[in-house]
Amino acid sequence: MSRYKRITFAVLLFSLFSFLLFFPEKALECAQKGLLLWYRNLVPVLFPFMVLSNLMIRMDLIRSLLRFLHPFFHFVWGTSLYGSYGILGGFLFGFPMGAKITADLQKENRISDCEAKYLMGFVNNLSPAFVITFVVHSSLQQTSLLFPTLVILYGSPILCSLIYGLHYRKRLAESKVHPQQNKTSLVQNQFELLDACIFDGITNITKLGAYIMLFSLLAGVLDLLPTKNTLLHCILTGCLEVSAGVHAIAHMPFPFPVQYLCLIAVCSFGGLCALFQTLSIYKMKRDILRHYLISKMITLGISFLLTLIFLTA
Repeated sequence: MSRYKRITFAVLLFSLFSFLLFFPEKALECAQKGLLLWYRNLVPVLFPFMVLSNLMIRMDLIRSLLRFLHPFFHFVWGTSLYGSYGILGGFLFGFPMGAKITADLQKENRISDCEAKYLMGFVNNLSPAFVITFVVHSSLQQTSLLFPTLVILYGSPILCSLIYGLHYRKRLAESKVHPQQNKTSLVQNQFELLDACIFDGITNITKLGAYIMLFSLLAGVLDLLPTKNTLLHCILTGCLEVSAGVHAIAHMPFPFPVQYLCLIAVCSFGGLCALFQTLSIYKMKRDILRHYLISKMITLGISFLLTLIFLTA
């Protein structure tokens, strides 16, 4: 670990330790908020899908599921059958499921390393359910903004994917995968496969809860800084954890253009909490991680421009 990284982690750990030691009531409140967010929103939605998705990949049931949808995905993105499943799951269920599905497909040799790298550039975004319910209805409280918000937040990664597709389509066509033997044939009892998938889901969903709690505590540390109730504070909170940032921005008396632009930027980036959740599920190689971060920055820039066009139209 480099000296810069050691110093950064030391500062974060010292801040969290001091927060827990000197502000125990505030720390308890923040930890409870994070765990409630995990328990009420992530566990009921993501955990069942983690188990079922892993089962479908291991039992090779994706062919039947995407028989009619794959031609469209292949025409637009040039992906394989299994890569098309990564796009569908990533856009429907949000982060970190896009990364989880991609990691599972790559681990099972259903997609090549090249396709995994390509997919990670645009499949790991906020879920539509979160955008519709929390961002638009609960925070903005303007149903008229539903359509433009969805177009901006999901049009941006799609545009980014089409840009990257100019480079990756030929490489995807040339890349080859050699699927491993179907693992269900190696399992004498089908319940053993189910148990393995459940254990994998429990491990990953528990990691997500831990990261959400830690970043909720860091957001509580930010509340103690003199920047509280300022635009800078709201943006910093959103850079840590997206739901806390959206709530902070929506409840501050900023002019609507500034408020909406900041909300879109925070949602497009996803926050450091989402990044750490993704890294905990998908142990990316350095080139894939670099590609993922660059793609996020490009997506953020595209969403920023689309929002400016919408606000000035």
